[in-house]
Amino acid sequence: MRNIYEFGEIPVEVYHRGTYFKEVCKDYLAEEKAPMFSIRATDEDLAFEQKHAEGDTKFSKSYLEYIALYRLFCEQAVSQGVFLCHGSVLEMDGNAYMFTAPSGTGKSTHTRLWRETFGERVTMINDDKPLLRVKEDGIYAYGTPWDGKHHLSTNGNAKLKGICFLKQAKENRIRLIKTEEILPLIMNQVYRPQTVEGMLKTMDFVNQLINRVPMYVLECNISEDAAKLAYETMSK
Repeated sequence: MRNIYEFGEIPVEVYHRGTYFKEVCKDYLAEEKAPMFSIRATDEDLAFEQKHAEGDTKFSKSYLEYIALYRLFCEQAVSQGVFLCHGSVLEMDGNAYMFTAPSGTGKSTHTRLWRETFGERVTMINDDKPLLRVKEDGIYAYGTPWDGKHHLSTNGNAKLKGICFLKQAKENRIRLIKTEEILPLIMNQVYRPQTVEGMLKTMDFVNQLINRVPMYVLECNISEDAAKLAYETMSK
C-alpha cells in the first residue's frame, strides 16, 4: 500500500504492508500534498525493532512496521527542522506544555492530573512521542499517532511554553533548571539519528530548545496541587 501522510507539517510518502499503521494513521492522511521524501520498512527494519523492544514480548509484523516507519521518518525529518522528543505534551489555553522523565516516572499520570484539574481547557497533543518543530517565533509541539499505551493524542500543534522534568516526591516543588544541568537531561529524551549529519542537526536543535524554551524540574506527588503548581509556574 502507498499513501501520503503529514507529520509535523512534513508530507511523506509511506509504503506499508500491515494494517496497523493504516488504521492508527488515518487522521494524518494528506493525499493532496506533494511528499518531501519516501519511507518503506524492510524485514531487516522490523527485526531491528523487535530486537530493541522492551521486555520479551513478541510483536506482530504489522505493529513492528508501525514502529519502524516512525524511526525511518524521524531519521529524515531532522533535515526539515523536525525532531522527536520523548514526553507527554498537553495544550492548555493555546500553549503547549511538555512533561518528560524516564519511563515509569509518571508523565502520563501528571498530565492526567491536569485533565482532572482543569477539565476541558486541556487537550492532549501526544502522550509519548510528539514531534517538535523549529519556527521563527518559537518551538512547536505536534501530535502523532505514536502516542503511547493510552493512545492519547490529537492531530494538532501548539507553541511550546515550557518543558518540565518530573521526579517523584512526597511534597510538591518546582524550580528552573540551571544551565549546566540541562544538556544531559534533554539529550536523554531526544531521538538521536544514526548519521553524523543528523546528529549535528539534532545538537543544533537542542541548543535552540535550551535557549528558547524555559525548562523546570518538578518534584511532585499525585495530587491536583502538583498540576496547579506546575501550571502557575510554567504559564508565567
